[in-house]
Amino acid sequence: MALPLRILALLVCLSPLQLLAAPLPVLVDGAWLSRNKEKVVVLDVRPRAEFMAGHWPQARWAGFEAHPWQVDRYGLPGYLPDEKRLAALLGGLGLEGKESVIVVGSARQPRQVAEAARVVWSLMMAGFRRVALLDGGIESLHAQELVKGAPSVEPKACTVSFQPELLADSNRVEDLLGNNRPVIDLRPKPYFEGYRRDPRVPEAGTIYDGVGIPPERLLDADTGRFLPVEIIRQEFARYDIQTKGALATFSDTGVWAALGWFVLYRILENPAARLYDGSLVEWIDWGGEMHDSTDDMGGPIG
Repeated sequence: MALPLRILALLVCLSPLQLLAAPLPVLVDGAWLSRNKEKVVVLDVRPRAEFMAGHWPQARWAGFEAHPWQVDRYGLPGYLPDEKRLAALLGGLGLEGKESVIVVGSARQPRQVAEAARVVWSLMMAGFRRVALLDGGIESLHAQELVKGAPSVEPKACTVSFQPELLADSNRVEDLLGNNRPVIDLRPKPYFEGYRRDPRVPEAGTIYDGVGIPPERLLDADTGRFLPVEIIRQEFARYDIQTKGALATFSDTGVWAALGWFVLYRILENPAARLYDGSLVEWIDWGGEMHDSTDDMGGPIG
């Protein structure tokens, strides 16, 4: 069937670069990566020893713990680097700012998925528009597809343009709470309830009037892949958490929070979802009110 003249006219007006700039999938698998390996940059955020033992060909090592994806600010840990430091980090990985990037981590544990999601958020905060995550992590790939060693990477000058619409600060969180909007704790249940505490967080418990969902409820327990959209929606509904409209995710230092942000902003396509970068360490330092459910009979999740 011949294409309508209006569509043909549009195609003539578009450059080849524009035609190739279709949005990336939010999640990709090994088959997609094989078909598109010449069109994307792959960042592997696992520890270096794991990377060296086997990684996607031409993947660049960007280990989450070893590289400054999070830095101290105001004497508090866990913040996104400022624009200058983030540009230096990304430029050191050979990025200029316009590449299509696939982030690869491990999916053995939900925390490792959260680290990869945090890198996705960091790239999008820097202004990268085409970023995806390998669903199921490195474990989803066939061993024969992986190579050992590390490719050389030529540093580049990276252009960073912060995207503030992805970020929540303490004032934003207070405003959300005051308007009965969800402020969502993505830490495992014992941390939300106050029975366990990250040593970097001076108080146990969670933000007063915050809500929580265990991060493992969003992932397949066997593969570490993200659950189907409808099941994810059901999980949020189970915990009586709205997924549309203005909201923010948080955790101890914004890593677990990135898992929730990725689900809400990317998978569920909520453009009003933000990540509270300072999370609990900033909230407590700021003087925000906390709730410890070990002190009463209310508030536990799960």
